[in-house]
Amino acid sequence: MGRPEVGNRSLGRTPAAMAGRAVRRTSTHDRLQALQLVATEIVRSLDFDATLLSISNAAVDVLAADIVGIMAADDDRLRMLSCAGNRNIAAARFEAGRGEGVAGIVFETGASFRLDDFRSAEAISPHIRDIAEKEGVRAALGAPMLVNGQVIGAVLAWSSHPAAFDEEDEEVLAGLANLAAIAIQNARLYENAREAADRLELANRALRQQYDVLETATVMQTELTQLVLDGGGLPALVDMVARHTGGDVAVLHAELEPLAITADCDDALVAQAREHVAASRRNSRPGADVRTGDGGALIICEVSSGEERMAYLCVRLHRPPTELTQLIAQQAAVVCALELTKQRAVLDARTQVRSDFLWDLLEGKIADAAEAALRARRLGHALPRKLRVMLIHIDGLESWAHAAGGDGDLVDRRRSALLAEIERLAAETGTARVLSARRASALVLIVPWLEDVRDARRFASRLVSGLAAGAPELKFSAGVSTCHDLTADLSPALSQARTALASVAGTPLPVALFDDLGVSRFLLAPGRRADLADFVRGVLGAILDYDREHSTHLLETLDAYLAENLNLGRTAKRLYCHPKTVRYRLDRARDLTGRDLTLQRDCFDIQLALRMMGALGIALPATTPGSTP
Repeated sequence: MGRPEVGNRSLGRTPAAMAGRAVRRTSTHDRLQALQLVATEIVRSLDFDATLLSISNAAVDVLAADIVGIMAADDDRLRMLSCAGNRNIAAARFEAGRGEGVAGIVFETGASFRLDDFRSAEAISPHIRDIAEKEGVRAALGAPMLVNGQVIGAVLAWSSHPAAFDEEDEEVLAGLANLAAIAIQNARLYENAREAADRLELANRALRQQYDVLETATVMQTELTQLVLDGGGLPALVDMVARHTGGDVAVLHAELEPLAITADCDDALVAQAREHVAASRRNSRPGADVRTGDGGALIICEVSSGEERMAYLCVRLHRPPTELTQLIAQQAAVVCALELTKQRAVLDARTQVRSDFLWDLLEGKIADAAEAALRARRLGHALPRKLRVMLIHIDGLESWAHAAGGDGDLVDRRRSALLAEIERLAAETGTARVLSARRASALVLIVPWLEDVRDARRFASRLVSGLAAGAPELKFSAGVSTCHDLTADLSPALSQARTALASVAGTPLPVALFDDLGVSRFLLAPGRRADLADFVRGVLGAILDYDREHSTHLLETLDAYLAENLNLGRTAKRLYCHPKTVRYRLDRARDLTGRDLTLQRDCFDIQLALRMMGALGIALPATTPGSTP
């Protein structure tokens, strides 16, 4: 749309129009008084809309205008803020861009502008001309609202008479525009101050709420800590959390077994908590986790000590959680960690005392049976009159810890956990309570009674099988002594258990009883093992070295030949080879060892050495791939 020509800030003024201008209806004094009233209204009023309406009414009065509008700048357009005297909604919603109509010219130039007659101003756009026709206005006058030289809006006056406004009207409207600019600035400052005050009030209210939450949480923390110090334990802790949160509370072990739960809580909480904890582990979400649904929530807090996950505190609420309930749950998790740490420290201390007593008993460091019985009673045990000693070896624990990214502490904790599992499995067999301890990698048990060898064998096998089922990544083996009478020195029983455990090496059997060793018990007696190894080396060392260097099977052939009572044909059939091959190997073995297999003495030495190899666990040379077994 083209901009109308601007001369002396008027457009379309003709002599006829000037002659028909209405006579001034207000005096200069009245105008000044009206401006003073408007200025007073601006100063004392904080109501922005009321101030704009006061300015619009004053303009109507002092300019004898039919319509007065106040427009504010919004980016590159003027939008109507307040309109008085209009008959159509289009005037109240009027907008104008830069250079568009009287308002747009004022916006663009930053100076007052008047139009004497819309009908004779051809440059006015049809849209604005249509609004003017509907309102019945002919003349218009506009003045800018300026702040620091920037146009922030405009005040417009319209009259139904052509050439209704003159230079004096421009000055009056400019004064009203300045007052309107002051009113808008005051309104903006007031609005900013009110928003700042509202923000300050909100911050103050939030601070008070936070203070109340922290004060309540501090009281709760004190109560929970005092509960632990008084020995209330986990049951009292979950009851206190339930009372303060109004929910159901459970503490689950790291393996998701319940440690404590509120009395009226159902099994659904445990099942729900297990499901969410498993999901959190899969998604690697440590710390607190809040799950909402059905108008309630499930808060799960990890209970940990350092990097070790000890348990989970679970709170089920029947309403949405608040900041306070979540804070209580987190504090309870910390106190729960303290309680579990305390329990572990007490248990470790008792375990250490029990372990020291048991090893003193097994190593013969106790004066007599009376002292042994007294120390056992202090530990809550009653020593049986007859017993067996069981020694358990665990293989693969260090490899498991390395794969899990752990260190020696992890191995130590796993051994302690396995010892607790051993006691549980022993109790499940129906056997009287066992006395267990550990020292370094050795796990030892004093098993009461089990005089019958079959009962002892059955107990040991079930125990090792249960351990293997619970920890398939590890390998377990056990040695069991004969049944002994209780004395202050059980070192002979411990020696028998060690001997039986040593006999397991190199065999597929995980359990050995000293009762079943037969003559091997004498070969495996402590203190003679080195001599026995030297004997094996003296008889079979040359064959062992030859097989290892040449990947041959001389030792294997020699063992089969003796097992088949020196029968060449059966030996060949057993080894799946030709009799000539067997004869060649036997001759080679004779040359290496200097032993003659036709002599009974040499055959006995070789057989005894082979038996010792099995008992001592000396490995046979590895065979090459594809070789005949």
